[in-house]
Amino acid sequence: MPVIDGVIVQRLSEKLTDGSIAPGLDPYGTDDAIGALNTAFVADGYFVDIADGAELDKPVELQNLQAGGQTHVRLAVRVGAGANAVIVERQTGEGAALVSSVSQLLLDEGADVTWLIVQEQPDTATHLAQFKAHLGKNSKLTLFVMNAGGKLVRQEIVVKTTGEGADFTLRGINLLAGDTHTDVTMVLDHAVPHTASTEVIRNVVTGRARGVFQGRINVHQYAQKTNAKMACNTLLLSDDGEFSTKPELEIFADDVVCGHGATVTEIDHSHLFYLMARGIDEKSARGLLVKAFVAEVIEELDDEAIVEALETRLDGWFATHG
Repeated sequence: MPVIDGVIVQRLSEKLTDGSIAPGLDPYGTDDAIGALNTAFVADGYFVDIADGAELDKPVELQNLQAGGQTHVRLAVRVGAGANAVIVERQTGEGAALVSSVSQLLLDEGADVTWLIVQEQPDTATHLAQFKAHLGKNSKLTLFVMNAGGKLVRQEIVVKTTGEGADFTLRGINLLAGDTHTDVTMVLDHAVPHTASTEVIRNVVTGRARGVFQGRINVHQYAQKTNAKMACNTLLLSDDGEFSTKPELEIFADDVVCGHGATVTEIDHSHLFYLMARGIDEKSARGLLVKAFVAEVIEELDDEAIVEALETRLDGWFATHG
């Protein structure tokens, strides 16, 4: 295992052998199919503990690289009080596969984490993933999710604010092509007062691909002064592609600011004509418009190297599927 100041990294297989990770393997509910599947078959992964006050100057990358068949992994991370870290989770591989992956994150008071999930499974893989996080007092989590692969993908996001002042930001990009299906489902619980969240999802759909975003924000009775906003925007590049959205708010407090919205659109032909009239071929012009549609989400990230890497992946996806 690599040695990083202020960080303890262990193979999950060691903690499975001694039983110390067992209490954290339980599914979060009776209908948690991905959690139950992963608990039954998980064989490895990583446990990462970041010490109080640690300031990591480079991202920590956690990789799950499958080579066909079945792969079941779990990534468990605790970030101590006042610590600051960027964590990159890469999900990729080759060949026909069934993959289940569960990521668990616990943020102590004042911790600040940016977590990126980059999913690029081949179009022969089924990818079932879950991200679960508890946010302590005055902690901040920025979660970025890019789905750019997989035949059948289900990405669940389950977040709970457990301390006042917690702040959650979700930014997602779903790039869907061919005859694939991607489902992103989020459940966010604002359980205490004075917490905030914003979620923005951008989807690009071409071919006969199908996509779904289900997002539910629960504001508990005592979670006064909650500020929560959610938006899902979709760009359709073909007549045969589909994307369904289901944003939900369930509010039991009376002093909150909450809202949600969803849009579905096609490329504006006047914009396309403008670019082509200036000597840009149609595919390149469409690529520029698609990139502009999702670039706003990517460019919110502070790390220039990460932004450049994500934009390179976006360009590669469009070169293949655009």
